[in-house]
Amino acid sequence: MAEGRSLATVAVGMSVIPTCGVRAHAGLLAEALGEVNVSCTLAWLSRSEASLGSARADVRRWTRELTASLEAPGLDAILLHYSVFAYSYRGLPLFVRPTLEALRGSDLPVITVMHELVYPWNIGGSRGKLWALSQRALLIDVMRASSAVLATADFRVEWLRSRPWLPHRPAAFAPVFSNLPAPLDRARVEGARPVIGLFGYAYEGAASALVLDALRALLDRGIEVELRLLGAPGPSSTAAEAWVAGARARGLEHALSFTGTLESQELSDALAACEALLFIGAGGPSSRKGTLAGSLASGAPVIALDGPRRWSELVERDAALVVEPTVRGLAEGVAALLADEGRREALGARGRAFAEQQMGPARTAVAVRGLLEEILA
Repeated sequence: MAEGRSLATVAVGMSVIPTCGVRAHAGLLAEALGEVNVSCTLAWLSRSEASLGSARADVRRWTRELTASLEAPGLDAILLHYSVFAYSYRGLPLFVRPTLEALRGSDLPVITVMHELVYPWNIGGSRGKLWALSQRALLIDVMRASSAVLATADFRVEWLRSRPWLPHRPAAFAPVFSNLPAPLDRARVEGARPVIGLFGYAYEGAASALVLDALRALLDRGIEVELRLLGAPGPSSTAAEAWVAGARARGLEHALSFTGTLESQELSDALAACEALLFIGAGGPSSRKGTLAGSLASGAPVIALDGPRRWSELVERDAALVVEPTVRGLAEGVAALLADEGRREALGARGRAFAEQQMGPARTAVAVRGLLEEILA
């Protein structure tokens, strides 16, 4: 339902890969904002990363166009979608300041949707520390340019508020939602060995060794399963090669498969076709992960490794089976679900309802509308 006076916004962002979850998120959010009487157009750059020169040329052209488009009459605010590596070249945030300069010239208030803020200090060696330092320095500029921020995890809101070196801004929380269409059905292949799916297998910090060890433990117990790695980047990627090498070392080549990159509907259907889906992101099941949102929305039951960043709302609603991040914990969780069809169906239904009610675009649109009302007042 429309709320308050009509407002006009423009969503600004940048992508370096053809299939970009942040851009898809921005597009779906733009549609949902219409339901709260906020129009939203996209001013987006899909840039090259072939060389630093080509990347700079793309950004220079785009910022000129962006500056002109922000002079259009009737705009009330800018939604800046910020995922730091999209504004970086080889991890260094070289294109943050050119983007902020283009926004600053408009004098419009900016709400920054914080997808990925900074690289952590404790991984990646010396290169990781350079990324972490440079990205934190530029985050100061991002916060200065922002009138308000929307974070995709509640702990991110607290992190932003607790850093004395960051300017403080009004902040709200809304979880990431699935960018995938609803699956057409949940039909599984009768008589085939159960397929356990994994969406998001290329994340840095994904617990591949733990998953493969758990798969080996299941097979040693006589429980035949197939681990299917779903979606991008596909079997020819570096991430996939690491999974294959790990499977081969454990004698699991026959139990590992890939779908490769799929169109959105195909990927949604492939998720739904699995007997269960794994979430193995570092830190636990988090509201900021689109792969978790997509897995829950598929209707397949989700098994997630626990961690310090787990989303308490998800656990309280029993929307996923959260297990200890150990080989035994994961293997027993999978075995228990495979042994009980009724439990699988109930868990999948709760997960799907949770994704629709607590992780939908409408929740984010309401949060954005609230921030707009606050900063425009």
